[in-house]
Amino acid sequence: MFENNQWLIDLTNSVAFYGGIRVAIAAAIGVVLGLERQISNKDAGTRTYALVAAGSALFTVLSIEGFEAADSSRVAAQIVTGIGFLGAGLIFRQGMSVQGLTTAAGLWSVAAIGMAAGTGLWGLAIVVAVLILVVLKVSDRFSTQLRSQAKRRAHWSVRLTVADASTIEDLKTLVETLAPSAARPLPDIGHWAIGQRKGLPTVSLILNDTELNQLVPVFEAHEGVTKLRIEETG
Repeated sequence: MFENNQWLIDLTNSVAFYGGIRVAIAAAIGVVLGLERQISNKDAGTRTYALVAAGSALFTVLSIEGFEAADSSRVAAQIVTGIGFLGAGLIFRQGMSVQGLTTAAGLWSVAAIGMAAGTGLWGLAIVVAVLILVVLKVSDRFSTQLRSQAKRRAHWSVRLTVADASTIEDLKTLVETLAPSAARPLPDIGHWAIGQRKGLPTVSLILNDTELNQLVPVFEAHEGVTKLRIEETG
């Protein structure tokens, strides 16, 4: 009876079997965390997180099983370095604010989760994944409250239609000089948003009463500003 089932025993004891399970668990966790990022409309979503988690787990399994005579911790160190470069590609500056930090940190964390799963520490990987989900959800709630408070403090939305991109740089310099607080990013929404309307560059700002009084005369006098629109935000 046992001889007939020897192939099953050999299979379950093979690296392909238990290593594959570890990679599959890492990928599943990556899908869950990536789905949260995707729902939040972030650049790195389900596929990116799943691939990073699965790849990290596979590298970890290979470092343990494939290079017995080598120091397996070296592979782990290279995973950390590699994910750092990948995460850096997700961070970019938009206007006066920096975007992508949370997504990049999540990618770095999911790589660590993949490494934990790759070593067989499934429980630790799952616990950390749940912890990350809780942190993301709680931070989203606090971010919403901070945005609401910021909007209550900033009462005016100002949209400038400008002649060219060089005018935008001039306006940034003026704002930083005359009203530094208007150049400081607000939580998640930022003071600056650069876009385009009817083929012309636009700059949108969120200002409070003091900043509005300081800056509107400057904007009106600037030869590069072709149109000025002011709306009350509440």
